[in-house]
Amino acid sequence: MRLTVCLLVFWACLCCTKLLAQTEFRLGIEVRDKYTKRPLVPIISVLAVNTETELPGQMVNDAYVVNVNSGTHYQVFVAFQEYKTYRQTHTFYVEALFANGYSPFVIDLEPINPPKTFAVANSTSSGHPILVIDKAERTVVSKAIITIKDDSSGQFITVTKNPNMGGSWLAELKDTAQYTLEVNAPEYETYKSTLKIKAGEATEVVLNKISKQEIKFIAVDAITNRPVAAQFKLSDEIKETYSGITNAAGSLFSPTVVVQKQPYTLVVSASGYRRHESKITITTPATVPATPQFIKLSKVDVILKIKIIEEQSGQPLVANLRVIDQADKRIILNIKETLGGQAVTPISPYHQYLIEVEAKGFMSYQQPLENLLPMLSETSELTIKLSKIGNTYLNLTATDAKTGQRIPAIFKITASMTEQTTEVKGTASTVAKHKISEPDIYKIEIHATGYQTLSHNLDAEEMKVGQVFAYEAKLTPKTTAPPSHVFSFKVLDAQSRKITSNLRFRLTNITTQKAIPIKIKGSEVTTDLLLSQAYLVEADANGYETYSMRIDAGEWAKRGEYLTNIFLLPTKKAIVSKPKPVVNEKIFDNIKAGQSLTIEDNVYFDQSSYILRPEAYEQLNRLATIMIKNTSIKIEIVGHTDNIGAPRLNQTLSEQRAKVIANYLVNQGVSENSIAHRGEGQSKPIAPNDTEDNRQRNRRVQFLIK
Repeated sequence: MRLTVCLLVFWACLCCTKLLAQTEFRLGIEVRDKYTKRPLVPIISVLAVNTETELPGQMVNDAYVVNVNSGTHYQVFVAFQEYKTYRQTHTFYVEALFANGYSPFVIDLEPINPPKTFAVANSTSSGHPILVIDKAERTVVSKAIITIKDDSSGQFITVTKNPNMGGSWLAELKDTAQYTLEVNAPEYETYKSTLKIKAGEATEVVLNKISKQEIKFIAVDAITNRPVAAQFKLSDEIKETYSGITNAAGSLFSPTVVVQKQPYTLVVSASGYRRHESKITITTPATVPATPQFIKLSKVDVILKIKIIEEQSGQPLVANLRVIDQADKRIILNIKETLGGQAVTPISPYHQYLIEVEAKGFMSYQQPLENLLPMLSETSELTIKLSKIGNTYLNLTATDAKTGQRIPAIFKITASMTEQTTEVKGTASTVAKHKISEPDIYKIEIHATGYQTLSHNLDAEEMKVGQVFAYEAKLTPKTTAPPSHVFSFKVLDAQSRKITSNLRFRLTNITTQKAIPIKIKGSEVTTDLLLSQAYLVEADANGYETYSMRIDAGEWAKRGEYLTNIFLLPTKKAIVSKPKPVVNEKIFDNIKAGQSLTIEDNVYFDQSSYILRPEAYEQLNRLATIMIKNTSIKIEIVGHTDNIGAPRLNQTLSEQRAKVIANYLVNQGVSENSIAHRGEGQSKPIAPNDTEDNRQRNRRVQFLIK
C-alpha cells in the first residue's frame, strides 16, 4: 500500500514538472549599458536550442517581448553598434509580470571601449534620493529606468534602488553641478529635463501616462446585419498589436489602444466570409464612451432573379437580356430570347450593375440595378416592364470624344415652331429619353461639366410613329492647365550658413530630361513646377562640392515643403576626427509657413543616441520663444537616419529623436497642439549612402513649418 502511494506521488510530481515546462509566457528582454545602465535598442534574436527558427517578437517600450516556454533552453543573441556581441543560452521560468504583461529579463551589454572614468555611488543607501510619481494618481512608479548625465564632464552617473524606501532611487550628485535627467517607465511618457539638486531635498519626478482610448467593434453580416463570430487583429507598423474574438451572440472586440498619429490596420476574418481590412486612425482621446463600429462582412454572392413582362398585359415577354458589371464593363449575363421571360444570375452585393433589355416592337430598357433594388437580400427578385413603341422617341447619349466613355450630360431640346424647350438628363449608365409629340425641326444643345458645349439640329418632320431615333454626342474636353506650384530654394554655405557667391543652379525634368526655367536672385532660386512630375536639382559654386537631390513635386506639395534650404560643402575641409557641430542659434528667427529647415543630427544627438546634446538647448529655446509669441505657427519634426544598421532600429531611432525634440519644446512652454513629430528612418535619403559625408547629410532633422 505504501509503495502504491509513493508511486502515485512520484507520478503527480512528474506530471506537474512536465506541465510547468510547457507553460508559455511573455518574456521582456531589456538591454542596458553595463556601466551607465542606459537602455539600448539593439538587434535581438531568440531561438530554441537545436532549432534554426527565430521566435517572433516585438518592441514594447524598451523591452523586446517574445513568447517562450518555461523550462525550455533558448539561445539569446544581442548585437549593437560599438558593443560586444552577446550570445548565451538561458532557461526561463515565470516570475513576476510587469503591468503590461511580461516577465522582465535584463542583459548588461559590454561596450567595446569601456569608459576610463565612471561615477559610482559609495553605497546602496547613500546619495541624493529621486522619487518617481504618477501625476494623475499621485502613486509611486516602482518600475522605471533613470539616466543621469553630468553636463560639464559628460559622464553618466550610476543610479541605484533605495533599499530604505520603496519606489525611490539614489545617485551621488553635487549641488554645485548641473545634470540632464531622463526617466523612462512602462506605460508612461518619457521625462527629460535639466536637474540641479538642493542639498537635503529629494527630487520628485512626475510622469504622465501614455494616452489610451477604448474602441469597440462588432462583425455583422452585410445583408442581414446579424452578428457574426469573427477574429479581430488591430496593429500598427511598429509595436502595438491587439487581437480578440467575437461570437454570434453579438459580443464586442473592445481593445484599449495607444492614442497616436500613426494609423492602425484592422483585419477581420470569419469562416465563410470575405476578409476585411481597413485603416483606423485614433489621434485624440474621446470624451464620451466609445460607440461600437459595425464591420460588415460579405458572405456569399446574391442570387438575382429577373422577370421580363409586357407593361400593358403583364404577360411574360421573350427578350434579349444583358447584365453588365460597372467596375470593369464585364458582361456577366448575356441571353438571347429569354426562356419564359426569366433569367437567374449571381451578383456581388458590393458591385454596381447595369441592366439592359431589348425586345422587338418595345422600348429598349437600360437602368442601374441600385436604382431598381436599393436593398439586396440573399435572393432578390427584379421585374422589368417593357412598353410597346407607339410614339416617336429620341434616345440621347453623350461620350468623351477621346476615350469613347459615356459621360453624364444635360440635353436641351428646343422645337422650332413653338420655341418650347425641354431639358432631359443622361448619366454615365442611362440613356436620356425624349418623346416627340409633333413633327418639327429640333435644336439639341448638349452640356457636360468639363466639356465644350455641342449643338445639333434634328429634322423630325419625316419620322414615323413608333420610330426611335438614337443620337450620340461626342464631346471634347475643355483644355485646362495641369496643376503646378511655385517652389523656392535658398543655397547657403553648410558651415557658416552664409549666402554663396557665383551660384550655379540646374533643374531638370526627370521624365523629359528638359531643363526647367528658373529665377535666381542672390542665393535664392524660384521656379514653377508641375505637381505631376519629378525633377533633379543640382547646385554648385566656386569652391564647393556639387549638391544634387530628387524632387517629387506632388509629394512635397502635400507636405507643404515649398521653401527648402540647400547647404553646400566646401571642397577643402579640415580633417578632424570628430568635428564640433555648427550651431546657428538664429536659424529659426525668420521662419514662415511652407518652409523646410534641415539640421544635421549631430547638432542634437551623439551617434546612435536619442539623448539631446546641450549644444542644441539655446537653438531650441529660441524656437520655443518664437512659437510661444506666435501661436499660429505649427511645426512637424521629422527624424532621418542613414542606412547603417537594421532598418527597424533606424526607424525607431528616428522616431525617438523627433519625439525628444518635441518633448523639449513642450517642456519650454510650447503647446502640444502646435507640434507634430514622426520618424522616416532610412527611407528618404537626400544623398547616396556611399561616403561618410553623404551619410552625414542623410542623418538629419527636418522642421516643416505649417
